[in-house]
Amino acid sequence: MAGRLAVLLVLVLFAGCGAFGGAERQTVTPVPVPEQSQDDRAVPAVTESAVDARRLAAGHRRATRNRSYVLGMRLSLEWGTQIVSFVVEDRYRYQYRTEIINKNYTKRVYNNRNRRYVHDERAQGAWSATRRPTPVSEVLDPDPTRLIEAYLATNVSVERPRDGCDTCPVILTATEPPAAFEPADNYSVQATVRPDGLVQSFTVSYWDRSRKARVSYEIRYSAIGETAVSRPTWVRKRWGNATDNDPVLSDSHRRDAVG
Repeated sequence: MAGRLAVLLVLVLFAGCGAFGGAERQTVTPVPVPEQSQDDRAVPAVTESAVDARRLAAGHRRATRNRSYVLGMRLSLEWGTQIVSFVVEDRYRYQYRTEIINKNYTKRVYNNRNRRYVHDERAQGAWSATRRPTPVSEVLDPDPTRLIEAYLATNVSVERPRDGCDTCPVILTATEPPAAFEPADNYSVQATVRPDGLVQSFTVSYWDRSRKARVSYEIRYSAIGETAVSRPTWVRKRWGNATDNDPVLSDSHRRDAVG
């Protein structure tokens, strides 16, 4: 199952798709986090000695839903390494960049409330500007919540601050693969969970026996509640001073290089 899960992650990455924190951002006023429901408070995701991976993933989803943030993701398998960076201001205003190292593939997307811009080097340098913006939830692949739920569905150690700090993060670690996995060697997972339920960092590493390769995966959130997205340089270079409502930018798909 470890091998099959790894393959699934690869397919999800290629379907959806910078270096960590590599996109432009500015400071904005943080957005309040929605309060947890009574049911979620009654059965917390993290207790003194155990973790409910499903509830932890759901709490993370709520904590990021109405917040701006920068998200860096890295996945390494036997075929190579893919790096993805998301800069999110809100549901419809974000940009991301994904790159497969040493494969000559980079894709950039800038999405705002009026238009979606794409430069896909895999498609022979295809450029497009469309009036069909897409919410970030539909392009956030792989979805960190699914990874949290999958990889932490095992025996997890909980390390809380020794001084009883209520505003400090909790550290989760696991060294045994989930029961659904086929044998995997040197399994290691670590997660840093903030009091509001947001999993700020998450790393996975193990040796996949079936594929005879090391699997490593990392996600990291930063600039939480302090990120804004502006029109990126590559969009300004391609479309000049045209506005998002300019008719000339109606649905297009061009393969010529930047002039």
